[in-house]
Amino acid sequence: MKLDVQVGLVSWGLYLPKQYITAEELSPQINIPANVIKEKLGFDKKPLGGPDDHAVAMGIKAAQQCIAKSGIGPEEIDLVLWAGEDYKEYVCWTAAIAVQQAIGATGAWAFDLALRCAGTPLALKVAKDLMIANPEIKTILIAGGNTNCYLIDYARPEQSFMFDMAPGGLAMLLKRDWPENQVLESHIITANSMCNDVLSVRGGTRHPLTHEDIDNQGWKIVVTDPEGMKQRLAEHSLPSFTGVVRQAVNKSGLTLSDVGYVCPVHINPKGYKAVMAELGLRPDQGSYLQQYGHCGHADQIIGLEMGLRDGKITEGSHVVFLGAGTGYAFAATVIRWGKI
Repeated sequence: MKLDVQVGLVSWGLYLPKQYITAEELSPQINIPANVIKEKLGFDKKPLGGPDDHAVAMGIKAAQQCIAKSGIGPEEIDLVLWAGEDYKEYVCWTAAIAVQQAIGATGAWAFDLALRCAGTPLALKVAKDLMIANPEIKTILIAGGNTNCYLIDYARPEQSFMFDMAPGGLAMLLKRDWPENQVLESHIITANSMCNDVLSVRGGTRHPLTHEDIDNQGWKIVVTDPEGMKQRLAEHSLPSFTGVVRQAVNKSGLTLSDVGYVCPVHINPKGYKAVMAELGLRPDQGSYLQQYGHCGHADQIIGLEMGLRDGKITEGSHVVFLGAGTGYAFAATVIRWGKI
């Protein structure tokens, strides 16, 4: 087994709905002033999904864009990995196989993984590890989409920390021995004490949907223990966010001073500044998604494009993809940007 395999990011794709909702437009729906949405929740506007903006549909659009940019034919793809949400178009449906079919990856196999909004860094780790373990796998397409924003209940103030959520799709094409954008190491933390804090109670096997649930939108997300979760997050959030970055950087043979840019999941401004300060980084060394909100698994790709656009990611930069999702899960992966 070849253990010194280098895996590089060839190209990426991003799909966001064209229509946006502004803080001013959202304000009366959630009974929060627009200035509080902007300053405390951390977004001026966010994408608003249309009738065709479903998780897998958006992931497919991002994947098609990604492949077109890469110059690599879909028949060269060996594996399709779904790294998006499992709240999607259909129940008991393998999203990765649907993506495989849509893009024409006839020689690939496919499977799904899920870690909520920590899924994108995890997918990079899994893809790299699969290439190391399986010499026949040379090209992997990661695709994902997130529509969990459709599950948020704006009438419940205890869900305000999720009012930034918006739909989006992403894709990444990785290749064995690619001479650019090397995927380095990763680290994942799962804070299991919060495993039941945020979920959709109705619609699973324990509580099948009833007519009453349908009439009252009973399939939407609930926060089961708001005060308890608040305390648990206060205990786990900052050390877990910074812990996965420290460990991923250390495993990559680097120090925090080597980190050039962070592409994080969208969180509130106070939390973002605390994470960056704890890591010894300036706020402008990361992407804050003030004009997007939290687009789920696509956040890191939005951040990557922002960093490249603004000239903050350059040849040799060490870029950290940082994700976190309910459950709670935290994940980070380091990429060395540019030629290897």
